[in-house]
Amino acid sequence: MSPRDLQTADLLTMLLRQVMQVMLQQITASGYDEDDVRYVVTVPACFSDYHKAVYRDVIKNAGLPGEDGRVLLSLEPEAAAHHARVSTARPGCSAPGLMAPGARFMVVDCGGGTIDITAYENAQDGKMVEIGRSLGDRLGSDFLNRRVESEYLLESFGKAAMDDIRESCPDALLHMIDQWERAKVAVRLDQEDDLTLLIPTAIDRKLGAAGRRRLARRQNKVDDAILLTPAQVHALFDAVVPGILDLVEAQLNEMEATQSDSDPSNVIVLAGGFSNSPYLQQAIKERFGARATSIVPPNPDIAVLAGAVHFCYDPQTRARRSRFTYGIDTAMPFEEGIDPESTRLKTPDGDRCGGRFNIYTTTGQSVPTDAEVHHTLIPLFDEQKVVRFGVYATRDTQPRYITDDGCDQLAEVTVDLSPVMRFERHERAVRVFMKFGETEIKVRAELVHGGGEANAQVRFHSNY
Repeated sequence: MSPRDLQTADLLTMLLRQVMQVMLQQITASGYDEDDVRYVVTVPACFSDYHKAVYRDVIKNAGLPGEDGRVLLSLEPEAAAHHARVSTARPGCSAPGLMAPGARFMVVDCGGGTIDITAYENAQDGKMVEIGRSLGDRLGSDFLNRRVESEYLLESFGKAAMDDIRESCPDALLHMIDQWERAKVAVRLDQEDDLTLLIPTAIDRKLGAAGRRRLARRQNKVDDAILLTPAQVHALFDAVVPGILDLVEAQLNEMEATQSDSDPSNVIVLAGGFSNSPYLQQAIKERFGARATSIVPPNPDIAVLAGAVHFCYDPQTRARRSRFTYGIDTAMPFEEGIDPESTRLKTPDGDRCGGRFNIYTTTGQSVPTDAEVHHTLIPLFDEQKVVRFGVYATRDTQPRYITDDGCDQLAEVTVDLSPVMRFERHERAVRVFMKFGETEIKVRAELVHGGGEANAQVRFHSNY
């Protein structure tokens, strides 16, 4: 972990520990016991397995329960999907709701920091089956706020005055950003009027007469407010909206690739605080109106929070799409004329090829949430006391070697063979199980003879 990762994890741990203490005081005061509580922590769809592993460490260090199933991770757009399904949102008066069998929809979770997108089709029992890849990027509405401060306010006040304002009256600066926050949710695609951000008294004092004259020259004699012209407002939104549209386009293309003529039309569900923006809503309709219906459920700004509660109580996802081809490195029988000589291993069972990619699931494959895939591994040598292998990911559907282009190691697993060293080597087999249908990849190992569950340590890598 980098120093920044460590600092972030420490801050999150302190925050979560404090939140949990306050929350448990309220819950236990209502007559419930700590053991009655099930927790859910939401994560952006763009988080890697490494990020999720860091979150798991944060959860553990904050003092939340460690038993399996007591603390769930939920993808934020998937939580928003749960909210949209139970919020009576529907594409039209006569159209079926989002819980109807066969309904096809994507959820575009437009938050402050990230935009996250997932797509689903309802099975006949109404449960969701993921039909697209989870997509996301850092294109949230907070980036508009940062640009207002770092560009427009900086240009209007000047660097020296801005540094002074940040140091001596940050609350007044925050008040100006709050004005923009309220104003931006009324901006339309055809915006023609200036936006006015009144200058608080504390900042006005810092500007002085010279600063006010500077503003008046820049803004046609207006010196008590910052004026954002329509062109400037459009430039602000253009910093994130085109990227959001491209993500929606990519997800919609995947949905249409699996859509038959008899399937219902696709629906785009906008959730998150930024989805209240008329500018974003109009941009979505203008670009995709002929291909999909777009809707905004009630209270979209709390969609992730409310949906996470529904997810925690009754997860409605039956299957998810594998983001990559996942597998482990093993030594398979050496094939003359195919495998490079450099990979040949001499073992008691004959020549083996090291570094072969042993596939568990392929990219795009629909994986049931409760499905486990397993392979059985046998130690190569008599004196071997551990089985150690890497977990790898690639977008290739048929990788042969872990060194193929695009293959990345995302974790390392070590299984202790001490409990079965008394057996012959072939009886020290290890059965390795992996689950890919949940929010997190899960790995467990089982000693086939006389050992039960094995101690399997998984370490995710930050470069994945």
